[in-house]
Amino acid sequence: MLESPGEEPATIDRRVARLQAELKDEARALNKVAAALAPLTKPKTYEDLGKIPGIVEKMRMKLQGVPMAAMRGQRVLDLVHEDVAARKSDLRQRLARELQEVCRQAGLELRVIQRGEPVEVRIPPFGVLIDRENGRAQLVFAKQPVAECGATADVIVQAHATSLQSMSRGFQAEGFLEACYRAWRAAGAAGLAGSSERVEILDFLPYLAVQMQSRAFCADPSKGNYKGYTRARFAFDVHQLKQAGKLSHDGHRLNLGVATGTTASKKNRAVWIEDENGEGEFKLTIFFTSVEEKR
Repeated sequence: MLESPGEEPATIDRRVARLQAELKDEARALNKVAAALAPLTKPKTYEDLGKIPGIVEKMRMKLQGVPMAAMRGQRVLDLVHEDVAARKSDLRQRLARELQEVCRQAGLELRVIQRGEPVEVRIPPFGVLIDRENGRAQLVFAKQPVAECGATADVIVQAHATSLQSMSRGFQAEGFLEACYRAWRAAGAAGLAGSSERVEILDFLPYLAVQMQSRAFCADPSKGNYKGYTRARFAFDVHQLKQAGKLSHDGHRLNLGVATGTTASKKNRAVWIEDENGEGEFKLTIFFTSVEEKR
């Protein structure tokens, strides 16, 4: 004889069977909740604080379909919400002080450029834009992104060291100058130079990118062997060239024409050329002139 849903089973075996079935239903519900919460167990989820509210809201919607265990999952989401709020408050109160201290320990200069959002500081030779709301920081050079990282003092200084090492690795002033000269000649041969032999930098850069490739690319010019060459990297290499005092070599001198008027306002045409302190100006063209080398 079967019992009705609200009726207590007549025998112990049936009573235990009903309890077991309830436990199985609860276990299935908890497994669904655990699966929905899985992304919150990964450190990468917390790298961008601005994305977490959207992630939490999607999980909250999923939990609504599991009423038996939704409350357990909601406790986890509340914990995440509290943590994000605490981290944002911590960034506003402690980041500036901690970044100053970490830079001091690393022997790095730190200057505050802008205190409003996004916070902007200079850790030569890079600028650092700090988004405290989203917990992210971006290293820039020549007003171009170089690297992105979490907005914590140790991580920012580590990203600074990694970026500086990467962008300066293997730089040879004379080799870079020769690469620029060959790229300028190639761009001119392609009809990109005006009557004054000036080539716009953004027309010149693809030719320079080819000159900057490795021997592996020359032997096999495939996608896998190609290494990108950005506007930021060009500006940084020009900065290194100036630091080395090697603007002229083998009878020719590198010159960059200033962007004026409307060209200066069109950032998609001009390139900001700066020094380690961020001082500079927009340049539009590149050209070479003949010089006599001092012996």
